[in-house]
Amino acid sequence: MQEVAKYIIKVNADLKDGQIVPEIPYEEVMRLVNEPNIVIIKTGFSPETLRSVIDGTIAWAAKTPLAEGPDTFDNNQHKQRLHIAKIQQAPQLFHDHTFDAVLDLDDEFRQTMLNVFDPVRGFWNNITGNNEPFGIRKGQPYFHPQVTHYPLGGSFFGRHWHPLNPQKVGMILALNQYGQEYHSGGTGYVINNHIVETEGHQDRGDLILFRYDLPHWVSPSSFADRFSWDDPAGRWVSILPFYDPWAKPADNEEPQGWSKQIVQAKEVPV
Repeated sequence: MQEVAKYIIKVNADLKDGQIVPEIPYEEVMRLVNEPNIVIIKTGFSPETLRSVIDGTIAWAAKTPLAEGPDTFDNNQHKQRLHIAKIQQAPQLFHDHTFDAVLDLDDEFRQTMLNVFDPVRGFWNNITGNNEPFGIRKGQPYFHPQVTHYPLGGSFFGRHWHPLNPQKVGMILALNQYGQEYHSGGTGYVINNHIVETEGHQDRGDLILFRYDLPHWVSPSSFADRFSWDDPAGRWVSILPFYDPWAKPADNEEPQGWSKQIVQAKEVPV
């Protein structure tokens, strides 16, 4: 375990029998996230495994029409996002591929996806004390596996936030390598009025963990490059949100639970 920058801690891990096993106890990982810090887990996923997720997603999207209507949260779809969110007014430009019905994919692609998403799901269960499976459950929180492409030439996601529960811990897995396959763009956070940028700190296979109510954003890819929805170059990540899409959405005011956590931590006698 190493603190590589203010509020950024890297933790080594091994991939054993489909489980991400960190060098410190799962409870300690959760404590570090809640302080709060940005915790980067070195998962041990092979470059080949991660590349297969990108290639499989590109092939699947090529034969799947773009979704244009409102999200239904009960299918597998991909959508080119270019709008400003209604409630939080967060601008966004990226291509997301959401697999709410991941178990309904064809056998080969489903296995490709589960080779990554299943260990990540197990890791989330282990640090949060849950035992949640994949599958759509209307009226309840459930997993929404997603592969997101941030194309070269100006893709981004403006500052936004989420309710802390039921997710508790946000997770962003890097599917390709900063400095090789893309050279700009990363996720930023605010902790204790300090700007924390993870660009350049997250390598391929690294899983970023963050307290889910922290304000965060994705900084733009360089405008020096030419933008194209059809060019697969750029930053690729996978995320695994856990929420009830029909529940109350996030408020238009930023949550302050994270700041209260900092105050409480300072008040604990040493």
